[in-house]
Amino acid sequence: MKSDLSISQPQYAKGFILVLFAAFCYGLQPYFAHQAYQAGADPVGLLLARFTLAAGLMLLWLKKRKLRLPAGRPFAQTLLIGIGYAVAAMGYYRASHSTSVSLAVILLFSFPVFVTLFSIFFLKEQTNWRKMLSLLLASAGVMLATGMDFHGDLEGVLWALFAALSYGAAILYGTHKMSSQSPLVSATVILAGGAITLALIGLLQGAAWPQTVAGWGATLGLALFATLLPLAAFVGGSPHIGASNASTLSMLEPIVAVSIAVLLIGERFSSAMLWGGALVVIAATMLSSSQRQPTACQRIAE
Repeated sequence: MKSDLSISQPQYAKGFILVLFAAFCYGLQPYFAHQAYQAGADPVGLLLARFTLAAGLMLLWLKKRKLRLPAGRPFAQTLLIGIGYAVAAMGYYRASHSTSVSLAVILLFSFPVFVTLFSIFFLKEQTNWRKMLSLLLASAGVMLATGMDFHGDLEGVLWALFAALSYGAAILYGTHKMSSQSPLVSATVILAGGAITLALIGLLQGAAWPQTVAGWGATLGLALFATLLPLAAFVGGSPHIGASNASTLSMLEPIVAVSIAVLLIGERFSSAMLWGGALVVIAATMLSSSQRQPTACQRIAE
């Protein structure tokens, strides 16, 4: 990656706008998901369609550009990451389907806490006051957001925390195991791994698809405008501003997602959730700026 000194102001501004745009697009997921659910889809069917459509389009793009998928161990390792992200996505979408989207988003973005704790206790990463303060803020934010009554849906809260844990585990594995390769090639394999995983889940427990044209339009919108478009924008922008800055800007995503849940879906957003969400975002931002964070291909499965 280029050093900050070698990046011109126009390049940095371009990267800044692209990453900000990517975060905004990722934040649109609750809107498309809500529309698909209204048309009869369930989380399994929606995610299977999302990953399959996105992976298919990426494979066509790679074929047009004459880019090859990795082989052997790199392929298997990247595919395994895709399985992890599919499981995390399933937890997140199940949580947002059964409890409030706002609470699911807040809990999902506590994933840097799991990454940091694992790094400290198992990878022997050095800690400091910034990390410890971030962990305390995030923990307080989660407790405040849930209100300890879980809004009558303990299952949804557990799904959201499971998603955060799975997402953090996939990030850790990808950071330490993924070999150097094109981010878009890696993203294609991850999407394919997610599609295969969700197909197996669908075979085991069934999947409900959208029953209307509008529902399929929302599903296509999820695959295009909340998956592939932000992925391309993040890939194009993050090298110009650096991983830490890109991760910090990505904190716009939960703000957009919660805003959509309140303004367009009509969810009630309590003051406790507001303050709890703010603490989680602040903690995640602090952790993002102090440690290595997800690469472009690791952002697709939220």
